[in-house]
Amino acid sequence: MQVLVLGSTGQTGYQVVKQLLENDIPVKTIARTTDKFASFDKNGNLQVIKASILDMADNSLKEILADIDFTICCLGHNISLKGIWGKPHFLVTEALKKIHLNTDNKGQTKKLILMSTTACLNDDKQERFSFGEEIVMGIMRCLLPPQRDNEEAVKFLKSIDQGDHRLEWIAVRPDTLVAEEQVTNYEIFESPQKSPVFNAGKTSRINVAHFMMQLVCNDELWTGWKYKMPVIYNVKEQTPDQ
Repeated sequence: MQVLVLGSTGQTGYQVVKQLLENDIPVKTIARTTDKFASFDKNGNLQVIKASILDMADNSLKEILADIDFTICCLGHNISLKGIWGKPHFLVTEALKKIHLNTDNKGQTKKLILMSTTACLNDDKQERFSFGEEIVMGIMRCLLPPQRDNEEAVKFLKSIDQGDHRLEWIAVRPDTLVAEEQVTNYEIFESPQKSPVFNAGKTSRINVAHFMMQLVCNDELWTGWKYKMPVIYNVKEQTPDQ
């Protein structure tokens, strides 16, 4: 088994790489900078390809994907003026399209895990925003290209014919991302349990990475969630006086 991780220099993507390597799973990653992986220099299970996936030639990407079983996409827009409003506006969507275009399963179905967000609803489950939420989300779509990118990325995955055996997918939806040092208890739901606009929950990045790693390692878990959009929340720890 070998996993390709996109967005590995981000906080969640880095945790994904770290946890996969800790479980002796070979990892390839495509990144524009490599400094963050200096601590893994002696790990023979990590191959870092210095490049931008959107600038990569199709034949080069096809070669990289040839022996990949899972692709985990944690790509996102940097929290800066250029990152939010600069090009490429559809970084995640275009990366997924390139992965799909250059995937050749040769008899074995490849798998893709996308890190999405609870702000992307699942029409298959009849999820809907309230009137107030829809107003806020409409403003976000107009002002923040990353929100449109996230929604278009999910639309693209859903446009892949499930009879196209090149690629199975799961879109993991965390709520507000927070930093934690250790994996803690978390829960998985089919749909959001909180309002992503007015009453957001919390999900630690390390827990998102752990769930993604479990999807890679556990065939039964993968089968249960494929072509779905699981929502992940941290379990709020109860103190003795609660």
